[in-house]
Amino acid sequence: MASAMLRPFAQRTSSRVGSASSFRAFMSTKSGDDAKRPEKLARLHLEDGTTLTGRSFGSHESVEGEVVFSTGMVGYPESLTDPSYQGQILTLTSPMVGNYGVPDRTVKDEWGLPKYFESDRIHAKALLVQDYSHHYSHWNAASSLGDWLKEEGVPGISD
Repeated sequence: MASAMLRPFAQRTSSRVGSASSFRAFMSTKSGDDAKRPEKLARLHLEDGTTLTGRSFGSHESVEGEVVFSTGMVGYPESLTDPSYQGQILTLTSPMVGNYGVPDRTVKDEWGLPKYFESDRIHAKALLVQDYSHHYSHWNAASSLGDWLKEEGVPGISD
């Protein structure tokens, strides 16, 4: 696998976490009509000198790591929280990611383990996808993928 560096074009802007409007969006089962397509650009620099540009979603931070891919049939919440991807830049081969949002991260099963995830946090260092869906809709969704990545300090690139 190739080593890479992920760099945002612009510095992260401050945002209010925990405001009434962000709380309403967090508890929603679908994104609102005001959900915006990511516009900030980011670059992926590969060890061989190749540079790819895409749209940044999630946290707008620079990271370095080994680029790996997953062809698994599980969803992105399970892949991101899989400890085997610790510190790696995860590429998902499924064509659309984010369309069903992210389940509630506080729900536990009968053994006290995260019900909808492989562990209690994201282990991947960054996420690369073909098509990030900024609109989501699912009966079990609590937030968007982009918001979850921001909360965990994990950058993402699409397109």
